Amino acid sequence: MTDGVEPSRRWYDRDGRPIPPEEAERLLGRPGYDRIRATTVMDMADLDWIRDISTVWVGVDLGEVAEPPLIFETAVFDRDHTTLRHRRYATEAQASEAHEAFVVAACEEANDPVVLETTDSVT
Repeated sequence: MTDGVEPSRRWYDRDGRPIPPEEAERLLGRPGYDRIRATTVMDMADLDWIRDISTVWVGVDLGEVAEPPLIFETAVFDRDHTTLRHRRYATEAQASEAHEAFVVAACEEANDPVVLETTDSVT
């Protein structure tokens, strides 16, 4: 424990710096601060096939007391919003790189892919 707070429950800003819970609450209140990217891949050959890829800042360490803390998550969902896969990352750059890799994988899985970027990060 550090400063009376378990490391896995500490808050971090998007640059990975520890912040007090009050600052995390303020950042979570900023529209778009938690969103890194959101992409939808549709298959025009099969309109029931959709993959939504989402990358977010969660602010708290999602790892098992990882060093550095895992404060970003990239996930792939199907059309029913079932999580197909997800990974956790320490930096925004790692999470963004993974997001792009998941988009490429979804495009390779689709027969006639169309890619829609639905949000951009707001910092």
